[in-house]
Amino acid sequence: MLNIDPKYSPILLEALEDLMYKVSIELEKLKGGPLTKSRKYLTQKQQQIEQLQHMISINS
Repeated sequence: MLNIDPKYSPILLEALEDLMYKVSIELEKLKGGPLTKSRKYLTQKQQQIEQLQHMISINS
């Protein structure tokens, strides 16, 4: 379980949103290409960021 002081939730969510944007841009560059190791890593990272965002949101 993730315990985060509610006062830090907004800044963490903002940071994760910025990271998600960066990962999305990188994935967009690879769109339509082969499923490379790099693309798999970025897709996995994107999923983990989404999970973190959800965990922080429900605990706020």
